[in-house]
Amino acid sequence: MTDHDATTDAPAARLSLRRRLRHELVTPESIYGTIIVSALIVVVDDGESDFDLMVGVASTVLVFWLAHVFAFTVAHHGRRGDTQIGVGEALGRALTHSTGLLLAAVVPVGVLGLGAIGVVDEVSAYLASLFVGVIVLFLLGLLAFVERGARWYSCLAGGMATALLGVAVIVLKAVFH
Repeated sequence: MTDHDATTDAPAARLSLRRRLRHELVTPESIYGTIIVSALIVVVDDGESDFDLMVGVASTVLVFWLAHVFAFTVAHHGRRGDTQIGVGEALGRALTHSTGLLLAAVVPVGVLGLGAIGVVDEVSAYLASLFVGVIVLFLLGLLAFVERGARWYSCLAGGMATALLGVAVIVLKAVFH
């Protein structure tokens, strides 16, 4: 391998890693999960402690995730054309496919946990958990545009649009709940 080959392989490896991260992180489930978690933080909050809010949000996300895994498994097992997909394989695909729903809850629930154990005051933890959701939506939108090769200003605009759409959906879910 020449030095020229090594330098041309490095950008390809970075691109491959970026694409892999984008495809693993920027999924409909992670975007929807982030919106659900943020909406739950608003809706479940009944003025009790951050611990109670954290448990309520985490358990509700777990129920959503289980329902998603179940629905995906039922919908995808059986015969697909010439291919037979067993329940075990369908379940494996469902677990992989729905990971974004669970991952979306990790940071906001963790921030609520910081309020619950007294690292930060509960009001700050509550607001930060909502703000983190908006930041995550911004980053998911930004990554989607970066991976598509958009110009930097389009990437920023895409990130902002995703974050603002997330804020709008959070507000609508809270209002209609």
